[in-house]
Amino acid sequence: MRKIILGLATSCLFVGSALADSTYLGVKLSYGTLDADGTNTTNSASGGSGGAALNSSGNMNLPLASIFLEKEIELSNLNMAFGIDLMPMSASTKLDGGTGTDADVEVGNQLTAYIQPSKTLADDMAVFVKLGYSRADVDVTNITRQATTAGTASTDDSASKSLEGPMIGLGFQKSNETRFMRIEATYTDYDQISYTNSNSKKLTADAELTAINISFGKKF
Repeated sequence: MRKIILGLATSCLFVGSALADSTYLGVKLSYGTLDADGTNTTNSASGGSGGAALNSSGNMNLPLASIFLEKEIELSNLNMAFGIDLMPMSASTKLDGGTGTDADVEVGNQLTAYIQPSKTLADDMAVFVKLGYSRADVDVTNITRQATTAGTASTDDSASKSLEGPMIGLGFQKSNETRFMRIEATYTDYDQISYTNSNSKKLTADAELTAINISFGKKF
């Protein structure tokens, strides 16, 4: 999926470069809330199939930063930008699974390909919406194996997954011929991920990221 996202984003940027009226290169600083909920099953007493299902939920607040590149085409009634946004930094948290599994979870390397139509309100002000698709890497480490009253506990100690999902946003931009600044709100709805350990304990989780973003950079 990463190759598909990169291919589509790169194609849009190359097409835009031939027609572009403006190029934007910027830095985005964000403060987001990651909400997650899901279910997990405990290891069975015999160490075989999974036991009872447990529901859980949680959230964490985290600062984020990314860099982005856009090509903007000026149309008759609005402008249309094609962009890619890369968040190279990662954020981590510790999960307390109770009778389930404890683990450290790290999320990073999020890549978002998007389109951004905008409408000029005045000479230096515009309103825009953003529609895109995001992908991020998830690494689960330091998994605490759940003890069992009989049989063998699970042997897993790490796992890697991918988070993917659509992104929408709304914001305002102030710019001149060489610089720009934006404020926007974005929402990313990641697809459900699942993981089954060596004792058939299954974890499923849904995650959503809501963020307030401030961007600034150069306009060419």
